[in-house]
Amino acid sequence: MHKTGVVVVAAGLCLSMAACKKLVDVEPKTVVGAANMYRNVFDADAAVIGVYGKVMQLAKPYLLMNELRGDLMDITTNADVNMRQLSEQTTTVNNPLIDPKPFYEVIVNCNDVLANFKKMYAQNKLKEAEFNQRYSDIGAIRSWVYLQLGIHFGNIPYVTNPLVQASDLKDASNFPMIALPALIDSLAAFTEKLPFIEDYPGGTTLQTVVDGYSTQKFFINKNVLLGDLYLWQGQYDKAADRYKKVMEVIGSTGVGEQFLNQYRISSFANAGVGYSRAFDATSLVYTNGWRYLFERPQVDNEFNWEMIWSLPFDKNFEPVNPFIDMFSPSGGSYLVQPAQQAIDNWNSQAQVYTITPNTATAAEILRDNFPWDARGAFTYKLINGKPVIMKYLYNYLGANNLPVSTFSKPGKWFLTRAATLHLHYSEAANRAGKYKLAYALVNKGINYHYDPLPGNNRIGDVTNIQQTFLPWPYDFDAREGDGPAFRNTWYRNIGIRGRANLKPVTLPLTDSVTNVENMIIAENALELAYEGQRWSDLLRVAIRRNDPAFIADKIYDKLRKSGLSAGAANGARSKLMSKDWFLPFKF
Repeated sequence: MHKTGVVVVAAGLCLSMAACKKLVDVEPKTVVGAANMYRNVFDADAAVIGVYGKVMQLAKPYLLMNELRGDLMDITTNADVNMRQLSEQTTTVNNPLIDPKPFYEVIVNCNDVLANFKKMYAQNKLKEAEFNQRYSDIGAIRSWVYLQLGIHFGNIPYVTNPLVQASDLKDASNFPMIALPALIDSLAAFTEKLPFIEDYPGGTTLQTVVDGYSTQKFFINKNVLLGDLYLWQGQYDKAADRYKKVMEVIGSTGVGEQFLNQYRISSFANAGVGYSRAFDATSLVYTNGWRYLFERPQVDNEFNWEMIWSLPFDKNFEPVNPFIDMFSPSGGSYLVQPAQQAIDNWNSQAQVYTITPNTATAAEILRDNFPWDARGAFTYKLINGKPVIMKYLYNYLGANNLPVSTFSKPGKWFLTRAATLHLHYSEAANRAGKYKLAYALVNKGINYHYDPLPGNNRIGDVTNIQQTFLPWPYDFDAREGDGPAFRNTWYRNIGIRGRANLKPVTLPLTDSVTNVENMIIAENALELAYEGQRWSDLLRVAIRRNDPAFIADKIYDKLRKSGLSAGAANGARSKLMSKDWFLPFKF
């Protein structure tokens, strides 16, 4: 794409010709010159939307590189050699699934838009607030795309100046390669200096509803991005600070359902695991709760309380939803499936539905425990005897497992949600020495784990319990009591595993940091499977510990249990044990 133009109509988020017109009020031209493109704030909005349209084209490679390379996703018999290479850690330089060009097309667009926004501001075509918000959004997108490239390729060209076109990068001599640690340092330094780190404020021209889609969740969360960059750097207090800002995006004091539920992993029924009949494992509720988080319309409360960054696919705009072809046996090619290792992970858990209150240990009664994690039943299901990853198909397949419409392939790309936020915050808090806090957020919540008699203390005096007594960003007050009355900020927090009604994890007493970290990464697999987090989580910990076995053993276990790739297990482990973790880069 030429540096003086930006894609407008082809932007994925413009939703339709009419919708794009409603959103940004621009002329329907595919590419327009800078003189006509960058005239006012509506043109600036069109440029932002155009960049996000390019980002949506990364959905397929993003998911495959982050999940198929990991330990939770496997190929099917329909997969080609390119997917097999990704799964078996044998990817060659000419594999089209690892082509970095689409990523650099986004980066080139970002560089172009950033340069033109500066010109617009200098020419008084944008007010200071308008410039700060849009410049920061595009700057953050560029940092996120670079982070993905660094995680997968290790050494990449880092270019921030506008280029004529992405193919200029073929001349490697003009663009020295930068290694992942230095890249992350550069990204963090740039991103933390962006002039506007918060979400677009309500009332701005980019915050609207078009054709039933709220744009509120379209845009990258810059605080989460900074938290992730600091987490990679090992700046754990700074990472926790950024994550906590999002966890308390509504504020640290307030009332109402949004205040008590948004991003808090709270006890509202429409986000958990439930059963319609007591003691009956066959009565698992599919029509609401945790499963329905992945089907909800983008304009309802529960969607907004969980989802932080989510991009929709719709028949009215490009690109076509790539997840249908990847996952669905009906209307798709069914190329990937849950790994047996992932299924074993879910089946190794235990749900708990009865406890004995007012005891020091709140002992679990085993008669009604269900020996599996219901999130597994929601994340995949058997269709005609084949395990099918379902998170991306709930808007496409009906109850009969057939497409709701043969002419539409709707869906969502879930990039960040509250569970992602809490698990990454817990990883930072644990490394910062706050082991109990990390443990509580992953298991049954602050209220439960900071109470010496958890389960039924509401009638007692909770003045000096059910809170962390730690300074920011580790301060959580979850007091819920009636004598005196408390319903404090985090009282509804029930933890990642608590929301799934799972038993708390029992950990050894020694080496708290490592054991809690292992627990967090294991929980990531149960909660966030196939959401694009897995490879980066495994790689980050392996690098932090200087322990290649952390990642090598998990990939080995996936492959040895695979019905299609068992013969590749030893070779993959040997490669990863030698710290050969990155894909070959060729532009």
